Amino acid sequence: MKAVKAFVLITAACIFFTKIQAQQNTSDVTKRAILFADSLLKSFRYNNFDQYTDLSYPGVISYYGGKKNFLEYVQRSRTISEGISSENLKLVQILNDISEWQCVVEKTSETLIDGKKAHIVSYLVGQSKDEGRNWTFFDVAFNPVDNVVYIMPDIFERLSIPQRQVVFEKNSNTGKM
Repeated sequence: MKAVKAFVLITAACIFFTKIQAQQNTSDVTKRAILFADSLLKSFRYNNFDQYTDLSYPGVISYYGGKKNFLEYVQRSRTISEGISSENLKLVQILNDISEWQCVVEKTSETLIDGKKAHIVSYLVGQSKDEGRNWTFFDVAFNPVDNVVYIMPDIFERLSIPQRQVVFEKNSNTGKM
């Protein structure tokens, strides 16, 4: 009887510590995903296009016809985004299967549109194939959500990517932020 109790206790402890370890791993992976997403946005903001390309999901580069065409597209997109004053990131979904992690990161940007303060809410899709240590992303803000499957054919079906939104603040005055 003592052997059975000891076995049950040891088994329960192993399950408990395995769950704690899995939660810690998800927390670490989540932090790394946000870190890499932030690096992608900073490289875009500061015109570091080599780093931006390195942090970009390879399928988005192929989607635009190779590195040269992708960089031209990114530089054009950069001119559209010049009025953005700040960006906040929030992980909204992270999924794992045996060989990779994928996530959706919400990006909220503040800007002025026609003299009104606006929040642009868009999404980054990320992938890690090395247990969450390194991530590549692409910004869905400049692509229709319907095109995501063409950019990332191996996207998890369970990954949910909302549409981009522009939300105007009520009673916002020109020039006041």
